[in-house]
Amino acid sequence: IRVKLLKIGAAIVRNTRRVRVLLASQHPLKHVFISAARAMAP
Repeated sequence: IRVKLLKIGAAIVRNTRRVRVLLASQHPLKHVFISAARAMAP
């Protein structure tokens, strides 16, 4: 996943409690990454 995110220009920000993925607001596949993140969340 990390390589794919780097290819689309996403930024990954980690802190002690969570990992945030920052995408461009107009990215064409943004909805795919949002639905995948919601599916992985507890």
